[in-house]
Parts: sequence; C-alpha cells; structure tokens
Amino acid sequence: MKFKITPSSLAIIISLVLTLVAIELFFLSEKKQFDLQNNKNNLALEQCVSKIINNEINDMVVSLKTFNTLFKLNNYDPVKFESLAEEVITANKTISELQFAPQGIIKMTYPHSLVNSAVGHNLNRLKKRKLGVSLSIESRTFTLIGPVKLIQNNKLAFILRLPIFDEKLNFSGFIIATSSIDKFSKKLQIKDFLYKVEGFNPDGEMLTIFDNHTDKFGDLVNVFNVAVPNGQWIVSMERVVYNSYKLNIIRGILYVIIGIFLFYIYKRERDIAFKNIQIVDANHVLRQVSFTDELTNIPNRRYMNKKIKQIFSSNIALTHSIAFLDIDHFKTVNDTYGHDVGDAVLKSFADICLSNIRSSDVLARWGGEEFILFMDKTGKDNAEEVCLRILSAIEQHPFLFNSQVIRITTSIGLASFTPPFSQIEVVLKEVDEALYYSKNNGRNRITIA
Repeated sequence: MKFKITPSSLAIIISLVLTLVAIELFFLSEKKQFDLQNNKNNLALEQCVSKIINNEINDMVVSLKTFNTLFKLNNYDPVKFESLAEEVITANKTISELQFAPQGIIKMTYPHSLVNSAVGHNLNRLKKRKLGVSLSIESRTFTLIGPVKLIQNNKLAFILRLPIFDEKLNFSGFIIATSSIDKFSKKLQIKDFLYKVEGFNPDGEMLTIFDNHTDKFGDLVNVFNVAVPNGQWIVSMERVVYNSYKLNIIRGILYVIIGIFLFYIYKRERDIAFKNIQIVDANHVLRQVSFTDELTNIPNRRYMNKKIKQIFSSNIALTHSIAFLDIDHFKTVNDTYGHDVGDAVLKSFADICLSNIRSSDVLARWGGEEFILFMDKTGKDNAEEVCLRILSAIEQHPFLFNSQVIRITTSIGLASFTPPFSQIEVVLKEVDEALYYSKNNGRNRITIA
C-alpha cells in the first residue's frame, strides 16, 4: 500500500522545517568562530601527525626495500640473511624483526629466538592473516598491517610486508618487517591536542595506536585519514561544541514534534518494508538451497553448470582450468562400513579439498563421489599444483570412524581452456576422459588432458 501525505500534513512539515532552518542558521552564526578554530586545530594536527607517521613508515619501507634488494642480489641465500638483517635493524631502530617467508611460510627471522619464534608459520593458512596476506599479494606492493597481536608472542606490533615474485611474475614469498607499537605510540605524543590514532587490519578490528582523550565516552570528534602502504590509519580529535541551553531545548521540542509525526509515517511504511524483506529473504534462502549440496554444504552441480556457462559465454581470452576428482573405491567404503560412514567420508573429503584450494577456486559436488574444481584465471601448471596439494592431503589424511582408520585416495582429471576458443562440451569430455585414465592406470594420480 502506497502512503500519501495529505496537504495539511505537508504544510505542517514545511512550517516545522522552516522553523528549524531559522534556528539552525542562528546557531551557525554563533558557532562560526568555534568552527574556524576547530578547523585550524584539525589542520595543525593532521599535518603534524601525518608527518610523524609518514617519516616513520617511509624509513621502514626504504629499509625493507634495501634489504630485499641486497638479499635478492645474493639469490636469497639463507647464509646472507642474518648479516644483512643485522645491518638493516642496526640502521633502523623502528624495525624490531625481519622475516623471510618463501611461498608465505616463515623460514628465517632476525633476531631469532628458540622460544616464541615465528618460524614455521604458514601465512597462507592463518585465518587471522588471510585478508591482509591476500591484499599484499594482489596489490603486488608494500602493505602495512597493525597493530595486531603477533602469533609468536601475543605482543602488539605492526607488520610491513613486501611480496616478491619470480621472473614469471608468480608469487614466491614475502620479506617482512615488524615494529613494536610502543615505538610509534611514543612519537605520536603531541601535548597540544587530544586525539587518538587507530591502525589498519583487514582481518580484524582496528586497534588503537595512541589515545590521550580525556573523555573516553565522547562521540563528538573530527576524523581524518592518514595514508599508509596499501591502507589508511584513522585519526579522531575531540571537537569543541558550542552549547546554548535554551535554544537547544527549543530545538529539541521541535525535533520531538517532527519525530512524533514521522513515527506514524514510519510505522506504516515499516510494515510494508518488512513484508518485502521477508519475501526477498525467502527467495534468497531458496536460491541458496537450490545451489548447495545438502550433504557436503558446498555448491552443487546446478551451481557449477551455471558458473561454467558464464565463463564459456565470455569473450575475454583468459585461461581457466577444470578438474574432476573421484574418490577411489568409494563403493567398497559404502559396502564395507555402511552409507553413514560413506557420507562422513564425502563430508571430510570436501573439507580437506576446501582447505587446500585458493580463495578464487570453486569446489562443487558433481554427483555421487565425484567432485569438480573450477580454477579461475589459472593455467595448467598452477592448476596442477593445486591438484597435487589435494592429492597429497587426501592420501595422508586418516579418516577416523568408531576408532577405525580408513585410508582413501582420489583420482583426478585436469584440463585447461580459453574461452571463446573452447567449447564447454569438449572441455568437460576431455576432463572426464582424463579422470577415467587416472582411474584405469593405478588411481591416486592426476592426468592432464
């Protein structure tokens, strides 16, 4: 039902709005001097804080870039790592630790410690670092994250990552510098202003770097951003508020009158909006159910067919890859242990595959014990690496059911294609034939079409 405002109601609203405008204009004239002073304070603070932050971070960036250049000239020789890292940290007191993480796995740190060491952490699999790591790789440049709690010692620090790439521009690892939050916080102590600085962390909440607010509950603040590598810090400053008690009472009364009137409009419109939302939500749920496999809770064949058709209808000549994955001797599992165990194996199989593919890959259940993996913008070499990870993970994983260990393997058929030069039927047939070749030639292997 469409709500219509009557002429009399419209006249009341206009009268109230004009009254409010007149009062607000009066307030504006009184507040002008206060606002001018606030603007001056904001500008002074922004310039001062920005200068401090930029100087510190630029020093870190230059040091890390220099370290990477020298380390690269030595072909990333582990023997050279410690001596080069020592020189950089000695020259730049802001940096607390340097790390080298080939393929995202931290292999070397300086200074190193036998206790609470970051060595061995796989950044690609840490949920608390996933978005920050992806942002750094995708942007192909420096990224500053923090403050965050370091995994190795639970201390607050900043992480400056520089992704490195091989001659084919494939990601090959990170050069990382960390810095204690205290080193930044101490340099941000400006006595003339009350403000706080919040950091940047795409994987979690923005933690406070510095805060000298006297009123922790005040929400009247001026906010500006300071750019940092691949992100921004937020600076908020207390704002002086002009207060006129009597005029605020009048303004409040008028707001209440308008609020009461708008409440009736809102109530009626809300009922209609609520019903529309219910319809939209119901449609969304139905759509999700129709595209999700009920057992494994991953996309189903209907979803993947739609996805593949979209890709093949593209006129952009990009290479993609598709793989069929079939659980070896799955019928034997069902016949020996029962269909309940078979269902559990299917669920575990899907979970293991999801843990070993990239965020851009899409895994779906194609039917029975057969799964399909779509790898967007991926050639044969990279696709084979993904499939090898899955093959190894499945083979090494002990499936435990009622204290009994079940070992399974998977056979994989893989093919790459480039729309619009490939046909969907041909590609799927090639992948299917490659899968059956794997199954007929020893299983637990990958065949590339």
